[in-house]
Amino acid sequence: MEKLYLPDFNCIFGHKFANPFLYKQVDTMVWPILNDLNASKSLESLLELKNLQQRPFFYRRLLSLDDLKIELYCSGIEQALVQAMDLGREYGIDNVDVVNMVKQDPDLFSGILSYDLSDPSLNSEKISEIKSFSSIIPICGIALYPSFTRQNINDKENQIFNSLINYCLDNNLFIKIDIGNTFLPKNFPEYTSVESLKEFLSNNQTIPIVISGLDISGDFLKYYQLAKYYNNLWIEIEPRSFGGMTPTDSFLQIFNLKGFIQNSWHRMMIGSATPTLESSQMVRGFLEATEALPFAQKCILRTWAFRNINRMNEFVFKPTNKINVNLFNPIIKSEIINTSENSCEIDIIYDITLRSYSITQLIFLTTIIKDLFTKTKKDYPDLKNGELFLRSYHTTTSFIINEHEYGNYLDLHYKFAEISKKDSSQFMHTVRALENRADFNHYDHELASTFGSRDLTIPIIDEELAIGTRENFYILVTFGPRTFKILFKIRFKK
Repeated sequence: MEKLYLPDFNCIFGHKFANPFLYKQVDTMVWPILNDLNASKSLESLLELKNLQQRPFFYRRLLSLDDLKIELYCSGIEQALVQAMDLGREYGIDNVDVVNMVKQDPDLFSGILSYDLSDPSLNSEKISEIKSFSSIIPICGIALYPSFTRQNINDKENQIFNSLINYCLDNNLFIKIDIGNTFLPKNFPEYTSVESLKEFLSNNQTIPIVISGLDISGDFLKYYQLAKYYNNLWIEIEPRSFGGMTPTDSFLQIFNLKGFIQNSWHRMMIGSATPTLESSQMVRGFLEATEALPFAQKCILRTWAFRNINRMNEFVFKPTNKINVNLFNPIIKSEIINTSENSCEIDIIYDITLRSYSITQLIFLTTIIKDLFTKTKKDYPDLKNGELFLRSYHTTTSFIINEHEYGNYLDLHYKFAEISKKDSSQFMHTVRALENRADFNHYDHELASTFGSRDLTIPIIDEELAIGTRENFYILVTFGPRTFKILFKIRFKK
């Protein structure tokens, strides 16, 4: 359903991410612990670590590489991020473990390296190591565990840490900060306190920061609040702290937080922590939880939750080769079909061909309108006033004027989509149409007649379009996907 009623994400994320379904669904946390891979000494020590009851601190299922591939395939996951865990101790998950696993299938796996940067005296060899590993496997981020390494993430004198941040900025790598909600011993939570993270975000607002390891029943709400104020903060949902709840219940609890979906739908990631839990159980819980949500929230989460990470790094996360990304640019062509002039005015008439790529779609027109106006104005530099006129030729389209805040845009889009997908069987417009085909789109015609208008006029005053500061222009297109035309006329008065 979410694919059939897909918004035009051109006007939110740009043309590369107009259609998110061209990109893979990604599990953002997989540990490199497989039976058929040699483990580093650090990893062996981690797996041998036991608590007072002599049970392993780090639970693992016995998986082979093929087992994992089947599990990911079952879940609809096409890419997985393999994460290291450098705790500055004799146990952990070494970067070499990540490299060894990703090398097995670099199309399926990408790496998240990890470093203990708590010692300011460390030299630049760490950066050199990242560069070296990046030449072997795709790297998308760096994971830090400050509550275990006792690293002060706000230490301005820590040159190696500052160098790492700059390197990540230059190479489109995110930094993942693990809050430390695990059973591992010697945990110092003050290093990942909300106050500490807030200071770090305040000082680093250009690099993507992912927080991970949040307690769903505990501190999740406290840390999530930061996402309201820092647009570079991303939240990873993963099962290490689900304790006592199913994945479905955990997702439901998160999605029921007031404002969470609105603030975080485009900055959330989901990891399974495989082999701790199956990716299939995370996907199942996610789908069950979203089923109960309102139509718009259900669609937006199912579209982006497992795909958001694709926008992080275009060199690591690429669209599939099945279809050309450029097909989803809504404007196909624009051409002047007539120019007329008299002593009072000049009319320049364009024929614009557009394309929608879902059943019901609200297409952003403001950029198209402004670009064509600017292009035309250059040819008539001495003319200052007039009007710009648009008209649609189609009975199931209409022009809409509204504010282009992306939440408002999505609300409008999904509202129209929800109306258009209603059952039309009770109406008369279900019989054989004049073109000898079944017609059953009563609500498409009702939408076009009820919302917006069939034409649009914008005054041109002193060489500028007279547009309100919040005004933006759309065309509502139903009964698609379809190619359609609009008339675009610019009249300059002499």
